[in-house]
Amino acid sequence: MKRLAVPAVILIVIAVVWIIQSRLEHKRITGRTVDNFLELNAEDINRIEIKSPHDTLIFGLDGGHWYLTMDTTRRRADSMSVYSIIKIAAEMKVGNIISQNPERQRDFMVDDIAGTLVQIFRDDRMLSEIIIGKPSNDYSHTYVRKPGSEEVYLAEGPISYAFVRPKTQWLDKTIFSFVPGTINSVEFDYGENALKIWRGDSVWYKGSPPYRDSSVTDSIKTDLFLSTLGTLKANDFANAADSGMINFDNPSLTLKVTLTDGTVRSLIFAAENAETSRVFCRMPEYDDIFVVYKSKFENIKKDLSGF
Repeated sequence: MKRLAVPAVILIVIAVVWIIQSRLEHKRITGRTVDNFLELNAEDINRIEIKSPHDTLIFGLDGGHWYLTMDTTRRRADSMSVYSIIKIAAEMKVGNIISQNPERQRDFMVDDIAGTLVQIFRDDRMLSEIIIGKPSNDYSHTYVRKPGSEEVYLAEGPISYAFVRPKTQWLDKTIFSFVPGTINSVEFDYGENALKIWRGDSVWYKGSPPYRDSSVTDSIKTDLFLSTLGTLKANDFANAADSGMINFDNPSLTLKVTLTDGTVRSLIFAAENAETSRVFCRMPEYDDIFVVYKSKFENIKKDLSGF
């Protein structure tokens, strides 16, 4: 019984310390509140750099879209994820100072080694910077510190999760995104055979090469397909382990989408692999290799009877 009592006492002490620390944190942040701690205007921001112990990520706004540069490769970023961290940075609220002791910075993970440094720019001019640390014990706040300052604050919200995430969660999974009614035709090239659907005056037509004979498509099937194609998103991105399964030399399907303004967008699906439920695809203008599940691919892979 005495042996069991010792661990029990230790657990009780740990629990008491946690409760006391949580109450002290709460007490310290219930005083003053500093709004817009970083003194930012969200509309001024067009570049963000995030430097963690494991990575350096550079986000840049170009032509209305955010791009991510990592490992010298520039890739399309998920704009919603970027705007979420901009919103957090521009609206960051902190309470009273938690610590001014440099030796405690590592405890809060806001030191120069363990912390996540976020630098915010307008072109080449740095607007502000902050080191994001670990969440508070109650997970409703996050420790932060400005570089060069010894003052550690608790910012409102569990914001560390917004800035520190797997690389692929920063990337844009959008493959196609078309405004309804802007698709003029879709060509399907399966290698040995092909087909095409195209817009008429008031209906859609379908046919096979050389497209001398055509027939009207089923409007419900066509509308469903165009809706699926126009909002097509990947389920994931290919990784190093997928490399042996990807073969674009003999693609299973090449789609060519022509818009009403004459713009042409292509999507190439690699040869299907029976050993996986994942289908790989890419667009000629991007380096990314997308992954879609076979169930989603089957909604794209159509023959004439599918329309």
